[in-house]
Amino acid sequence: DDSAGAGKADQVKEWWEALKHYGPRIGYFPQPGKTCLIIKDPNKLEYYKQLFPDVLVTAEGHRYLGSFIGTKAATELYVKEKVDDWVADINDISTAAASEPQLAFAGYYFGITKKWNYLMRTTPDIA
Repeated sequence: DDSAGAGKADQVKEWWEALKHYGPRIGYFPQPGKTCLIIKDPNKLEYYKQLFPDVLVTAEGHRYLGSFIGTKAATELYVKEKVDDWVADINDISTAAASEPQLAFAGYYFGITKKWNYLMRTTPDIA
């Protein structure tokens, strides 16, 4: 149910229009409100917003498949938010560990560490 594309503005526009036209025929329904276009040049932000009026257009970046694509500053902010969430999770698990140590270990090992590892493997220049 996910799709991704890359290229020059006219190519991406052509792909997007084809996806909206042909997608429903094969059971794929693009949702512009949930779609994000990440551009390289912030000076062209208004141009792309006009070209894709129903899509979120950003030059900063956006979450993608559990990771992040974007500028270094935006990536660092995304990772900081994730780390803050994990710190809260570790605090919750440590509270549970007092009475349920095996459950806490399982939650840590099968939950939190998998999320950490995934983000570190898929997000460049953060580890």
